[in-house]
Amino acid sequence: MISLVMPVLLNRCETNLLVKVPDGQLPEAASLREEILGAFSELFAIDGTDDASDELDFYECKFNRAFRFFRIDIVRRETARLKPMAQMPEPNQDGEPDAYEDVFARVSETFLAPATQENEVFRTELLDAIQRLPPDERDAVILVHVVGYKEESDDPDEETAATRCNCTGRTIRNRLTRAAAKLVRFKEAP
Repeated sequence: MISLVMPVLLNRCETNLLVKVPDGQLPEAASLREEILGAFSELFAIDGTDDASDELDFYECKFNRAFRFFRIDIVRRETARLKPMAQMPEPNQDGEPDAYEDVFARVSETFLAPATQENEVFRTELLDAIQRLPPDERDAVILVHVVGYKEESDDPDEETAATRCNCTGRTIRNRLTRAAAKLVRFKEAP
């Protein structure tokens, strides 16, 4: 029975992967799709053995959801492997630190980008990294690069990140610079 169903099921999974892990979105998308299908096939090979007697129970009840989680786990692992640590840019010729501009350009872009599977994976990882920042740095990042407040303003009535955090604009910029050093791996697109 399984020999009749398996080719149809794998074809269905392959069709799903062509849409969800398309060529051009990841450098090795074709081999990643093959890896996902191979690992998925291995689940069927070990199902029913002593070590994995109930491995595929969730697939029997909620196949699309189970396969989605399976696929996302492998894509996340590959995305993390592809994210090299980048060096922070040097300060500009005026000596002012603009090191965080590239990092936070990517942060802002991530929250404005349309939802795709890979973007959601990246966004989740980025949010987790922001949550792990010290509270003052986390607040500065969220206020300036997620919510969109200015760092500071000459208008004393304008609400800015500095007024929200009850500090100076220079303090906000220092917090952002420290946060950028910790978020440097998110400088490049996934």
